[in-house]
Amino acid sequence: MSYNIALVDDHRVVLESFANLLSTSAHFQVVGMATDKRSLLQVLEQSHAEGHAVDVLVTDLLMPTLTGTDVILTVKAQYPNVAVLVLSGSDDPALIQQAMQAGASGYVTKTADKSELFDAILAVAVGRRYIDSRVFPLSRPVTNPVVDNPLSEREAQVASLILEELSSAQIAERLFISFNTVETHRKRIYQKLGITTALGLLKYSLKKGKATY
Repeated sequence: MSYNIALVDDHRVVLESFANLLSTSAHFQVVGMATDKRSLLQVLEQSHAEGHAVDVLVTDLLMPTLTGTDVILTVKAQYPNVAVLVLSGSDDPALIQQAMQAGASGYVTKTADKSELFDAILAVAVGRRYIDSRVFPLSRPVTNPVVDNPLSEREAQVASLILEELSSAQIAERLFISFNTVETHRKRIYQKLGITTALGLLKYSLKKGKATY
């Protein structure tokens, strides 16, 4: 399945480079690029009118002429079905929280590799939330720690599928993420739980009285 993508950044060269990167995947079709809010709204209006409505908007957060949160609020007010993914150079917890509260579905830093970036776009395109693994701990409310489950939301998803005896390739297909990303999550799950195998995960889950995470 292919998703229509719109891009926002104040640097044209960044937009063109990003569009070229997305063109390497059959899952994405860039239908418009914008450097300000006015041109973005034109892109959204035109794409909807021409029958290829934008599925995902990827926007920078810190730009000289507008802010990412303003973009998010405006887009979600007029096009609530458009998922917004923030691609930013900042890992400031306050900015991340502002973006998510404004209506963003995901947040990825510009240090993310191609695989994680593609995973993030696919995740928000199908209605899931996605936070860059490098900043996830920063964006979690410190007043509401998950003591009983040390795994992140995505790690918990992967753990549940491991318990269903799915292979890493099958998990990747189910969650629309790459094989390497699944293997990275598997490694982190095992490290956090102090186990080394899927059997160890099963024993841990039975001990905790959980069939899934």
